[in-house]
Amino acid sequence: MSTEYGAVNNHDEETPLVSRDIDAQETCGQKVKRVLHSHRLHIILGWIGIIVLTAILTISLHYAFKDDSPKIPEDPTDDADLDMQCVSERSWFVALMLSIFLGPLGVDRFYLGYIFLGILKLVTAGLGGIWWTIDVVLIALNVVNDHPNGCHLR
Repeated sequence: MSTEYGAVNNHDEETPLVSRDIDAQETCGQKVKRVLHSHRLHIILGWIGIIVLTAILTISLHYAFKDDSPKIPEDPTDDADLDMQCVSERSWFVALMLSIFLGPLGVDRFYLGYIFLGILKLVTAGLGGIWWTIDVVLIALNVVNDHPNGCHLR
């Protein structure tokens, strides 16, 4: 090797830029397996981060839109409004946590009494996350009622 200014080392052109040997005949499936294997911790942490972020956003949105003032009837002798409101024994918070963490398995629908929808959600894995996300939002906003009585969650 020459020590002159601007001298180029030509004998290292055959060495790969990456230290490990990558097979030129590697198929697409093998590339995916290799990348997933080397980055699995990042993928798992990313999904956990998405789930935690979804939980925080839904809970904060629920409390942001929650009406804390009770409805006072105009006529105090009219108890029809109180009799018409039905409150379930099932907890809204438990349903929300089940939906966030076990929603793709349909556990939230089983808890609310929707057995057929729970089985359907279990088989389809929450329609690939779409149904799961919709259920998290619906339960967070307390739109979904329990099945046997149709009452609002407490």
